[in-house]
Formats: sequence, structure tokens, C-alpha cells
Amino acid sequence: MNENSFHLHCGRMVLHQSLRIALTMVLAVAATACYSFRGGSVPEHLRTVSISSVLDNSGYGDPTFRETATETLVRRFRSDNSLQVVDDDGDARLNGTILRVQDQIMNVQGADLEGQRKLSVTMEVEYFDAVKNRTVWKRSFENFDVYDASNATEERAQAARKAIERIADDILLAVVSDW
Repeated sequence: MNENSFHLHCGRMVLHQSLRIALTMVLAVAATACYSFRGGSVPEHLRTVSISSVLDNSGYGDPTFRETATETLVRRFRSDNSLQVVDDDGDARLNGTILRVQDQIMNVQGADLEGQRKLSVTMEVEYFDAVKNRTVWKRSFENFDVYDASNATEERAQAARKAIERIADDILLAVVSDW
């Protein structure tokens, strides 16, 4: 192989390798652009959602808990923008009820002192398509948070908020992907 052939051969190899790398990058970018967290989409006939005040049938004892749950759900849907949140007469409606709040010991430290507690929240939600006048689904969502028992009052309230935030994420995901 003479010197000119060698340079030509090396140049082709570099070109092929560069094309392969560029193609791989283009495919990676295209795959990333097509990927959506939602996993599905809301049907075109649904543009708005109204979220009713969450009911609290749990007996948890915090009179602001249902308001916190409602506000968290509304805030989550507003930040997502899959559906526009409206006060009344949405194309879709969400009705939620907190069924249960369970607070239990997670671990015990020395001398029988509680170390951590687990607060679990269960909320039943009905998703109603008002345009087609049908219930899309009705299901329970449960989530939890673990908190330090040494500062129980403040930590318990924070754990309840975190559990509700996780439930709101789960509800949003179910609304935008379960079609």
C-alpha cells in the first residue's frame, strides 16, 4: 500500500467513524426529544379539569389537612399544564377523599424510645370525563413518609405534606397516562 492509498484509507475510516458517531448522537437526541414523562396523553376533547375540595374521612384530626391536599393537587396540575385547571365545569373532574392516615412506629432506639415513625395516607380519587359523561377510573392512591419521632408534631405535619405531594404526582400520572 503506497502512502497516498494509506492516507485515503485512513481518511475514509475517520469519515465512517465520524458519520457513525454523528448518527448515534442524532438518534440519541431524537429518542430523548420523543420521550415524555407522561407515558401517554390526555385525549384531545379534554382541555380543562376542575378539582373539587378534597374530603377528609380519615379522622386524622388536622382541620387543615384536606385544604393542604386540595391545594397540593391543584398546584401539581397547574405546574404540569396537561389540563388547564378551572374552578367549575371542567371537561374533566377530579373528586378526592382522604380515607385513612396511619401513623406507626418504624424503629425503636435504646431504652424503648421511638426513633422513627411512618405516616401513610390513602386517598380515593374519581376521575370523571364530563364531555363523554363517564367515569374514567376510581381508585385508591397510597403513599407515605418517614419522620423523626423526637420532634413529632412538626415532623408529622411535614410527613403528611410529603405523602400528599407524592399522591398528587401519582394522580397526575394516572390522569395523563391511563387512556
